[in-house]
Amino acid sequence: MDFYEYAKKAATRAFNEIKCEREKISRIASLLKIKDIPEVMSRDLRIGAVDGSSSPTFSDRLGYRIGVYTACYMVFEGGEIISDKDDENMVGGYIMVNQIGEIQQTRKILTLLMTVKEREMALRCIEKYDVDLLLVDGSFYGFRTRCSEIKRLDLTSLGIEEYRSGWELVEHTLDLTRKLVKSGKAVGVIKRLRTCAIDGWILSKTWSKESTLNRNDRSVLRSIMPFGKYFDYRDIVEDEWTYLHYNSLVTWYNEMVRRGVIRKENTLEENKRNAFNYVNKKLKIQTATDLSPPTYHIDLKNEDGGDLVKEITGRPRIHARLSWYAAPICLELGEGVDSETVLAYTLKNANIVTGIPFPIDLVDEQISVDKELAREFAEEIEARLLLESEVSSEEVEARLEPLNPQKEG
Repeated sequence: MDFYEYAKKAATRAFNEIKCEREKISRIASLLKIKDIPEVMSRDLRIGAVDGSSSPTFSDRLGYRIGVYTACYMVFEGGEIISDKDDENMVGGYIMVNQIGEIQQTRKILTLLMTVKEREMALRCIEKYDVDLLLVDGSFYGFRTRCSEIKRLDLTSLGIEEYRSGWELVEHTLDLTRKLVKSGKAVGVIKRLRTCAIDGWILSKTWSKESTLNRNDRSVLRSIMPFGKYFDYRDIVEDEWTYLHYNSLVTWYNEMVRRGVIRKENTLEENKRNAFNYVNKKLKIQTATDLSPPTYHIDLKNEDGGDLVKEITGRPRIHARLSWYAAPICLELGEGVDSETVLAYTLKNANIVTGIPFPIDLVDEQISVDKELAREFAEEIEARLLLESEVSSEEVEARLEPLNPQKEG
């Protein structure tokens, strides 16, 4: 297998795609409203930054599936870190469940446990330091996806003591997130974003996939938006629809064509009305399924799920190009947060290598969980058990020997 030949073939494909897209990119650039980021700040701000991290992989043992997680905040005033002597700025936890069931469900539980700690640390930071802004790594409601898969699980039987059920964990995460969003301080800094709302916006004008770029928004904006500029989704959305509705036009386009929601013989306005109503219903079902109690019956005739969709999509999202050398970063604004203050601060305090505000870079570096930590934690459990005289080594190894004998777990 010649990887150099494969790389040559892949490069040729990318080269041809770049050439073909130039005209489309130029046309889109002339249509989008790209604005200047304000550069003047009235005063120095006190900024908090919070992040959470969990083990990238579980330590899989014969009897247990083991993972760890942490959350941390840092506080900055001017160029100073003022939280470095705070012994309450970092917390951690672990999950040790029986080696049965779906590993994706265990991964979701671990992620939610981490998110809860992250939200708790964020609220503690706001209360303790009275920060002007709190930067959160990630979107506010990014935890929503796949919550439906764990809502009915009995977490007590899995060995998780803090919550009786999956729904109790989901509900607690949602409650803490709502408090954070309503704090008047919170800004989500979204680094891994694959939204393609710009393609959805183009699609809503043409109803032809050939007119789209088939690229996510960060990729498109990296091509057309210079340093020191920003793009606000609110400048392209129409009526009551949001960036997520436009993104969903792309996601479910083929399905809508197949089901006759979009037809060639329809007018553009008929297709637009039908398509947005269709994706809105789909989003209502998705959000209600993920974020409503497991006994809840969804009734779209009574607008069930509508309030959840508005809550999740109601936070403004802005793409800001903070570095010459990196893609724009997406900023999600909590309630009562001034966009100009956020933009001016992030431009002044961005890492030119990553294009991300320094506080987020620094807290991410502080908190990242090494891929070996779960294994080391499992080995520590095993070592402590082997010192116990009331259990045999065979009993210990029957639970804590690596599941795959070719790997160390």
